Amino acid sequence: MNALYRDQPAWESLANIPEPPRLFPAAALAARIPWPAEALSAPFNPAPESLCSMLDAPQPLLRMAYRLFYLSLPQGEALLSLALTAAREVLVADFKCAERNLELPCAGVAACLRGMCGVRGTLFMRAGGLEGMVHRLELTVSERHTLWGGAAVLLRLHAAR
Repeated sequence: MNALYRDQPAWESLANIPEPPRLFPAAALAARIPWPAEALSAPFNPAPESLCSMLDAPQPLLRMAYRLFYLSLPQGEALLSLALTAAREVLVADFKCAERNLELPCAGVAACLRGMCGVRGTLFMRAGGLEGMVHRLELTVSERHTLWGGAAVLLRLHAAR
């Protein structure tokens, strides 16, 4: 059984997910993401309740931006799992770990930004950031675009069914 479907009981934990950090400039960062033209009309950062209402008739595409990094690891994985059950594809942008020395300065700036907004010591980054979450959920990545000089990434995800 794929890890995506093992998370269904965890969806109940999404009833009380926290709001994004108050000072985090999520809207400004999301506006700088190079969304593909066909994605611009897709639902953006839908609430868990909206995702649950889409389960009977999955959307072709959803977009999520900087919605996972501040959640607990189980909540983030449950939210991404729910999104990938409510849509055939999900474009998700979030922070990732630096993979090369050239990405370290940008990753450091991103860590400072998260810290200034009150998000400190999250397990999200220690567990590999967005790329680690994708690996744990056994998702398929069909497109990858580097954001923020390597501190974040935009992934087109599909569930490995």
